[in-house]
Amino acid sequence: MEFSDDSQILEALKNGDERAFEQLFKRFYPRLRSYAIRFTKDDDLTRDLIQDCFVRLWEKRALLASISLASLLFTMVRNACLNHLKHRSIVEKHQLSYLADIRGQERLYNVDFDMDTDQATLCEELQEHIGIVMSRLPERSREVFALSRFEGLKNREIAERLGISQTAVEKHISRAIRSFSEHFKAIYPTDIYIMVMTWVAFNYLN
Repeated sequence: MEFSDDSQILEALKNGDERAFEQLFKRFYPRLRSYAIRFTKDDDLTRDLIQDCFVRLWEKRALLASISLASLLFTMVRNACLNHLKHRSIVEKHQLSYLADIRGQERLYNVDFDMDTDQATLCEELQEHIGIVMSRLPERSREVFALSRFEGLKNREIAERLGISQTAVEKHISRAIRSFSEHFKAIYPTDIYIMVMTWVAFNYLN
């Protein structure tokens, strides 16, 4: 059985359907591998990290909300790669300049590695709120934003893939950015909001 869209796969996963899990793996593994290898430079390690992410996704399937599976998977793989580098002590804060050519969301981790407990807690909180904002976006805006910020596609490439104009792509991205700003402005005082939006802009919006 082929599942026609993410919502069907998501519902099937939550119900423990192994066919949905297999389809999800086959669909995303090639792109996840190409993405993760930029961090690890090691094909075997990349395969293991991605497989671990899929295992964790399967184990937590009952907790899945109405989210973009692509966004979730790319975020999980990104974090797995960076955590591996961190725990192997391969990367120190002053050695992270090579990450500057990796798009948006990865670059913030240049400073995350040395966070104290309170900052790390805030970082986790922000990740949760980012998921909330993403889940509330209109489906097409969420899809465009994920392709742009999580998969690193250019506006032209997104337009070609989705069969829409580049102007439409830009409007969807602008809508997403505006949603982030409005969400965080509503829940944080001004000084924290400025810090948060700097974090989010550096991490997701560039």
